[in-house]
Amino acid sequence: MQTPPEFRPKTYVPVRNKIITTVGIILLSGVVGFGAGYAGSHLSNNANVTIQQQTNKSNSGTVQVSDVSDIVEKCKDSVVEITTESVSSGNSIFGQYVSQGAGSGVIISKDGYIVTNNHVVSGATSLKVTTTDGTEYDASVVGKDSQTDLAVIKVDANNLQAATLGDSDILQVGDPAIAIGNPLGELGGTVTTGIISATDRQITIDDETMTLLQTDAAINPGNSGGGLFNADGNLIGIVNAKESSTGIEGLGFAIPITPAQDIITELMQNGSVTSRPALNVSLYDYTSNNQGQYSKYK
Repeated sequence: MQTPPEFRPKTYVPVRNKIITTVGIILLSGVVGFGAGYAGSHLSNNANVTIQQQTNKSNSGTVQVSDVSDIVEKCKDSVVEITTESVSSGNSIFGQYVSQGAGSGVIISKDGYIVTNNHVVSGATSLKVTTTDGTEYDASVVGKDSQTDLAVIKVDANNLQAATLGDSDILQVGDPAIAIGNPLGELGGTVTTGIISATDRQITIDDETMTLLQTDAAINPGNSGGGLFNADGNLIGIVNAKESSTGIEGLGFAIPITPAQDIITELMQNGSVTSRPALNVSLYDYTSNNQGQYSKYK
């Protein structure tokens, strides 16, 4: 396993995990940065989905998070492992090659809706989800949004353990934070703990500027799409990035769950974000060198 993509100044990178092999012939093995997505069929817009939510804050400054076993017991079954495959012909002399990746996801409804990162599923031709009891499911993409780095996938299952959503808007610096995910793509259910280091970091990832939660809980490749939980075991963020090149640890980031809820709902209902304004025009560079070709339209 190699490290995530190289860190650029003022730019943070997704916590990615990918392995590339040829069909029948090993071309390359190791983590080379992560991506994958699946253009599967969208589900019905009339899907009846209930998301559990809890907004009362009880993790005030009096909470001491030293033994988190009870908290983890409440929320661990809502976090899943995600593995992806994508096929590309590329320029390989061996023909097609298969790119395999790994990430994490959080169950948000008992009938199989799972939220993860767009960069975890973007480009994949197949998705598999593994729950904490070892059950493996085929999954399809319901919707994804590159601007917020959010995606929703679906498995055919019932009575899954859905996460209870907390309120990320009321978080304070110093509040406990518990990350659960699938680091390195092979250590599913790993738990790390820390605090909320900042509540509104402006971070640029893959040329998209986002406002994220910052935590010092350990975040590693494969944690993308996993859950960040508070001291009540309620979901407060979706892990998506870390600082990766300077050797400094304790700089992890997560998408705050409260502003993400509207995006998640739109992805579940429409397969895309339809409420975002769009100009829908084509632009060209109008200069003295090319203005003549447009003069007949004046």
